[in-house]
Amino acid sequence: MVELLRLGIVLVVTGAGYAVGGEIDQVLGLESVETTRLVTSVLGALIGYVLGGVAGRAVVRQVDSAAERLERVSSAQLIAATLGAAVGALAGVPFLLPVMLLPYQAVTVPLALLVVLSLGYAGGRLGGMRGADLGRYIGVRGRLEVSNPSRGGGVKLVDSSALVDGRLVEIARAGFLEGLLVVPIFVLDEVQRLADSSDPQVRRRGQRGLDLLRVLQDEAIVAVEVTDDDQPKYTEVDAKLAALARSRKAQLVTCDGGLARVAEIGGVRVLNIHALADAVRPPVLPGEQLRLRLVKAGREKRQAVGYLDDGTMVVVDDAVELIGEDVEVDVTSIVTGRQGRMLFGVRRDGA
Repeated sequence: MVELLRLGIVLVVTGAGYAVGGEIDQVLGLESVETTRLVTSVLGALIGYVLGGVAGRAVVRQVDSAAERLERVSSAQLIAATLGAAVGALAGVPFLLPVMLLPYQAVTVPLALLVVLSLGYAGGRLGGMRGADLGRYIGVRGRLEVSNPSRGGGVKLVDSSALVDGRLVEIARAGFLEGLLVVPIFVLDEVQRLADSSDPQVRRRGQRGLDLLRVLQDEAIVAVEVTDDDQPKYTEVDAKLAALARSRKAQLVTCDGGLARVAEIGGVRVLNIHALADAVRPPVLPGEQLRLRLVKAGREKRQAVGYLDDGTMVVVDDAVELIGEDVEVDVTSIVTGRQGRMLFGVRRDGA
């Protein structure tokens, strides 16, 4: 592309040099017209070669930059922007036609064209802003990303534990997650290391995290910003996340209880997925009866442990000999912590 542009500019400037050579010959009254034109043509070719290289590289850089920016824009947004620009321009045509009949067209026609171009630009901007909505309306899935750093309560910083947990997409689909999700590059690198692990279970969790992030982007459930914003003075990922959340006044979405405590001490509001899961579980109160299967021994002597359908751990006293059996349990107390809810109970009489 650079060489083609260089060739075109060389031909144009060489022709201009040839024409200028004839003018110089007439002004100075030189006898050898061909010699003058040869010199000016060669000078034109040299100048065109230099200018052509500079202009060609500049054009290629601009095209590459535009292509890079377009890669971050979904197809739905591009189509919506194009349609918006076309509608805006067509809306300006009725203003242009009457102006064509007015006098002083050297002034009125450019002004009318300026109005049409302005309306087309406005329509394109508005269409691009509503591209994701248009895509969802017509059933097209497209990526919605935000490249400009955002701040404030609507911004939610996501850590690797929330990505690999698997519930983030369903929470967003249910409408409980809105605003802007920010995923730092160093978090993606951590998830990628999990996906490349030699441990099959760890590898599956990492791959699930990457897949869920792509679902969030492709379905445009919420706006997603993948940022390379880093906190170089910190080496630990948890410290980087807490510092980045403070600097952007963002909330932190996590499943890591340790990170949640550190972030809250630093003044960051934490949205713990485990806490949300506990909040929406069916309530169980002390004194209620449950039926569950005991699966393993507890930490204390003669304790046995079972689980409810939602994963809640139930510790039953004096039931170690019934491991592997279904028993009736009376709930005696409930303990709720950052890692979830735990029930304590005793066997019902005659169980």
